[in-house]
Amino acid sequence: MTNWTPTTLVSVDEDGDRERASNGYSRYGAYIADRPAKFHEYEEPGTPLTSAEFAAAAWEVATPPILVGYVNLRPDLEKVTTAFTDNGDLLLKVSVPLWHGDLPADRRPRYPWQDWTTEYDYAARDDKYRHAFEPEIKADRPAVLTVSHLLIPTTGWDLPTPQHTEGRALVEEAKQVVNEIARRVNEHAGPMVAQLLGDR
Repeated sequence: MTNWTPTTLVSVDEDGDRERASNGYSRYGAYIADRPAKFHEYEEPGTPLTSAEFAAAAWEVATPPILVGYVNLRPDLEKVTTAFTDNGDLLLKVSVPLWHGDLPADRRPRYPWQDWTTEYDYAARDDKYRHAFEPEIKADRPAVLTVSHLLIPTTGWDLPTPQHTEGRALVEEAKQVVNEIARRVNEHAGPMVAQLLGDR
């Protein structure tokens, strides 16, 4: 279980990945093997992707909704996904739900607008970083739900250029890039999220 902090946003569970592996090696690797077309150029099975395309594919398969439990996201965050600029540069998009109390006092919605709702996560046993859920919408109670998207450039990150399109070598390359993304998200986006949420 990860000890979340104001700047720790994601973690990678390598031990759990091995322990829950149906192939005896890596649960993540089994998910990669089930999606071979994601890890080579279109209609060119032997041709590896570019480093940016590979990083996006590796992260997508490693995270929900495809794979749950390998990359863990701090419960109070919505998601961490990849995106590309118009020039083809890779970005990491960190989506942070903002509660009405996080907004400036003169900009906070007033009653009867509903906010995010939450519940205690018995699995994580974390009372500080609770998952935000959409409230039950009632006829007389509209909701105003705010999400802040942090767009983090990956320029200068150590994203490997893949050399393989199948097998354990491909899985090792994918694991390397997933761990690098997780490290960099914590390093770069962690302080931004802490400032945005007031280090709560």
